[in-house]
Amino acid sequence: MKERKRRTSFSSLENALRLLHLFSMDETELSIADIAERLNIGKSTAHRLLQTLKSEGFVKKDPKTNLYSLGTSLLAMKKIIHSRFPICQIALPLLQELVALSGESAHIATLYGADVIYLYKAECDHPVRLLSYVGKKNPAFCTSTGQAILAYQPKETIDRIIAQGLPAFTPRTITTPPALLEKLVQVRQQGYAISSEELHEGVTSISAPIRNRNGNVRYSVSIAGPIQRVNDRSLPYLTQLVVQTAQAISAKL
Repeated sequence: MKERKRRTSFSSLENALRLLHLFSMDETELSIADIAERLNIGKSTAHRLLQTLKSEGFVKKDPKTNLYSLGTSLLAMKKIIHSRFPICQIALPLLQELVALSGESAHIATLYGADVIYLYKAECDHPVRLLSYVGKKNPAFCTSTGQAILAYQPKETIDRIIAQGLPAFTPRTITTPPALLEKLVQVRQQGYAISSEELHEGVTSISAPIRNRNGNVRYSVSIAGPIQRVNDRSLPYLTQLVVQTAQAISAKL
């Protein structure tokens, strides 16, 4: 009986965490019906989870629309989270310089399961809607940020990500294991990754690996912009900037 209760409690916690993950910059508010459907749980269960999270300040409810959004308790944890990623503070002036020299938005990202998650973003003066923001997750296999990290990971990590599938997001997405493995070899040889319209049509990104004191790659730095600006004419200069920034951040680490 005790073991059964323990599993039930863990399941409730798991569902609560899954619930929090439903919110994003694209969907900042959700209804009970939306949450129940996406978590595949009953509305009464979703309501109980929301009431618990609301009482602790993790979600809040709009009394006019009855929609839920993230609460201030998560905001209060922001500084604690950032303190656990000193790379953000280290990289800040270098990212700002990269934005000034390249004219494009710059990011710091790390591997998160089969995705990359953006830890920091420095915006340019003429941002393009790239669906990138702090906390945003994108597939690792078809982004330059992910490829720049994946190229230096153990074979079992790469195989695990490939096993989860390589769906096509655009006509230029790499969708076969041999093609992806070939590109990762290329990334290791040249020291940077370029993703041209592999995730978003009309967008090219350039990324380079960031090495820690042991030489391991856990992060990458990137810039991204429209193909009208990030193209064959500008790629040599922009790639050099990204690689130099990655090397400078690595040196500071």
